[in-house]
Amino acid sequence: MAKIRFKFGSKTKRLSVGALLIYLGIGVLFLCIFWQFSYLMIGKSLDDEDLIAHGEERFSRSSVNEAERGDILDREGNVIASDMESYRVALITDSDYPNHVSDPEAAAEGLSQVIDMESSEIESRINDGIENGQFQVEFGRAGRDISFNQKNELEASDIPGLVFESETKRFYPNGNFASHIVGHAERSQESGELEGQMGLERAYNDILSGTDGSVDYTQDLWGYMVPNSDNVEPARNGANMQLTIDSNIQLYLEESLDTMEEHFKPEELFAVVADAETGEILAGGQRPAFNPRTREGFGNSWMNKLYQDSFEPGSTFKVFGLAAAIAEGEYNPDETYESGSYDVNGHTINDWEPEGWGEITYNEGMQYSSNALMMLLQDKVGEDKMLDYYQKFGFGEPTGSPFQNEPSGVIAWDNELQRKTTSFGQTSTVTPIQMVQGMTAILNGGQMKQPYVVDEVKDPETGETVEDNEETVVRQVIPEAAADRTQEEINTLVGGSRDHNSQYLLDEYEVAGKSGTAQVPDPENGGYLDGAYEYMTSFLGYAPEDDPEVIVYYGIKRASENKAETWDNGVARGFNPLMERTLKYLEVEGGEDNQDGEAVEVGDYTGSELSEADPMTQDTIDTVVVGDGEEITDHYPKNDTLLPYDTFFVKTDGDQLMPDLTGLSKREALLFGEFMDIEVSVSGEGYIHEQSVSPGTEISEDTSVEFTLQSNDPSD
Repeated sequence: MAKIRFKFGSKTKRLSVGALLIYLGIGVLFLCIFWQFSYLMIGKSLDDEDLIAHGEERFSRSSVNEAERGDILDREGNVIASDMESYRVALITDSDYPNHVSDPEAAAEGLSQVIDMESSEIESRINDGIENGQFQVEFGRAGRDISFNQKNELEASDIPGLVFESETKRFYPNGNFASHIVGHAERSQESGELEGQMGLERAYNDILSGTDGSVDYTQDLWGYMVPNSDNVEPARNGANMQLTIDSNIQLYLEESLDTMEEHFKPEELFAVVADAETGEILAGGQRPAFNPRTREGFGNSWMNKLYQDSFEPGSTFKVFGLAAAIAEGEYNPDETYESGSYDVNGHTINDWEPEGWGEITYNEGMQYSSNALMMLLQDKVGEDKMLDYYQKFGFGEPTGSPFQNEPSGVIAWDNELQRKTTSFGQTSTVTPIQMVQGMTAILNGGQMKQPYVVDEVKDPETGETVEDNEETVVRQVIPEAAADRTQEEINTLVGGSRDHNSQYLLDEYEVAGKSGTAQVPDPENGGYLDGAYEYMTSFLGYAPEDDPEVIVYYGIKRASENKAETWDNGVARGFNPLMERTLKYLEVEGGEDNQDGEAVEVGDYTGSELSEADPMTQDTIDTVVVGDGEEITDHYPKNDTLLPYDTFFVKTDGDQLMPDLTGLSKREALLFGEFMDIEVSVSGEGYIHEQSVSPGTEISEDTSVEFTLQSNDPSD
């Protein structure tokens, strides 16, 4: 082999070609390595892949510091909607991770015992995750909203690979409670965040949601956080919203709607309670409804009927034409006219009683709810002026509520026939909230108040008021004197000289208002639905009549059972208890006899002597005793409160003898039947005048009693 000589000083070195090649090769190798490291350090990429991004993707983690959605509260600060902590469950399928699922079949079986998913589907998801090299698998909606107890149950099962991520869900403690007003929020499938879907939850979504924060950190190979590597940006929680709704009145309203729905099986129901002076909405609801807590009833009706549904109101609308005629000096209650029909350009429009009631006064025409009178008054006022009054009362424009797509309603004024039928509430359309708003003008000296349901919105961290609503005068609609005269006339429409609408009389309060029965448009064939009782029946009322504090507007559309009752008695079955309970709850004075009365707390006196029952010693509480014994075996109410001049029902251990119930109200007659578990029937309205079972007659489970009522209290 050839050798190369190198001479260094006096010495000469010989190096073989092979060794030289080896040295050169090593040098080139190190040069390549150096070049590669230099390239990586400078370019920070390999095969067009960003190495820094790759490292961050593998070891950097970021989680959302989720903001709490603001609470929705009633007027007293009670929670209507709030966030509640829940969990999302997942299974780690990466075998490189120490704690991963090892037995997909066993894990699926254990999970299926807690979450709403079949074990076979769970197992399939786990196997797909393993095959596709996923770090973990999740289970969609079934794996969300895991409660604390469910989390504990899963943790106790010792399923390998289980991980839980805390998240929040929207909680509605009262269930079906003003659900279309409050609305609901749920986690979006796209964003994964709680979002308002309808109602106030949607209208105020941005304000309620707040702003999410974040936590950025670095984890090691085993998934643990590297100390001091986190960067926290705090969340800003959503604002809290306080409503004008009173939870107690709202519960009265929901119970009333339930009673009406069960009895009539209608297509639709609605009711709203408002403060007559300020326009605050104290309660509101409808049927069909939904329960945002259980999701029962979702999809039955998405529309908020109080704010987003318009309809032909019928004769309740007549109070606004009456107000216009009084304001223009065209209404004299003692002036007479011929009732029955009215000619409109060759078309004859009849009263609801086609033959009419002969020649009657204007006031009697209002009591009978005469269509002919309203058309006559419109002609006397003038069509242009009448349209102007309707617009001043707020019809034909939204009320300015926060609810999306609030309709303006339509004042049908294109031709003579439309203009005339509008005078008695047909052809033109309104919303319930417009009707309430219009009534506030009549009850407040002509000043119309804007209805509102949101009292204030506050930032929970700073205490800053984001929105503060208060009593607002929309406009002066009619002069104060005209408003007062209109109210006086409306006060005669329930139980007046013609004894019309006496079914709305209450025991202790003077109620005023106007009833309405409107034809329902036929959406398929045009015109109106044809058939008996195919109507929208309603009552727009207030109380007490001399100093109104509460407005209640109640409506029912197309009852499918007990139809005739909606024609004979309107919505009294729902309106009366709602109005009465609201007034008593608000401690509104009902008359001289009620001014000095106080509520009485009732305990449980079962087994006690009659003399030991506190309510029996109160002058302001009426007592009905069944039986001739001395020991109390049952009583109603129990562990509750009796308001002044309520009735306390007591059963003793002696013979069960029928008491004298003369003078009690219809409500108390029905309560007596429930208390004694006997069949009770009632005819008429007002107070018990006669009873089919004489006082002192022994009562058994087969006893049936019929009570006859009359409008005036016979005990007076």
